[in-house]
Amino acid sequence: MRLPNLYHSLVILFLSAGFASAADMPGLGVGDTAPEFRLMSGSGEEVALSELRENGPVVLVFVRSADWCPYCRKQLQDLEANRAVLEASGAQLVGLSYDSAETQTQAVAKLGLTFPLLSDPGSKTIEAYGILNEEGRGKGSGLPHPAIFVVDAEGTIQAKLMEESYRDRPSNEVVQAAIDGLE
Repeated sequence: MRLPNLYHSLVILFLSAGFASAADMPGLGVGDTAPEFRLMSGSGEEVALSELRENGPVVLVFVRSADWCPYCRKQLQDLEANRAVLEASGAQLVGLSYDSAETQTQAVAKLGLTFPLLSDPGSKTIEAYGILNEEGRGKGSGLPHPAIFVVDAEGTIQAKLMEESYRDRPSNEVVQAAIDGLE
């Protein structure tokens, strides 16, 4: 791990968050090992983080729901609109939510997404990343705090992007800067 890149990622972390400090942000942090997962995509494929990492860095976008959350749908569509630029930097874009694989399939079609949208219906991956919203009840049970983790090819979290409110999301420019910080 190169120190200037870690510093760059930490700067991005603080600039993109409305939290008082990094300690106030739920979940794993920069420098932590990204937990392995194997989840179903909306296209019916089983996707593992370790296999994704074989092709370079991975941008993991945890959203509340691609089905009913308007802020999540907007974020996913914005990322799709900028996908080619993000991927030209060598990163792979992957979305995750607690929605079922069937719901993800419908969301991919409805939103016009070309990147994988993974299903974590038991919220085990969401829990492993430490971003489970403990206040969620009923339909909201199992929701993550929206977050983006940039994981390098070795499996280390190099950037964590969050906003204080679930209504706010890191901009594509901030996501791009986090990816650029890996070089």
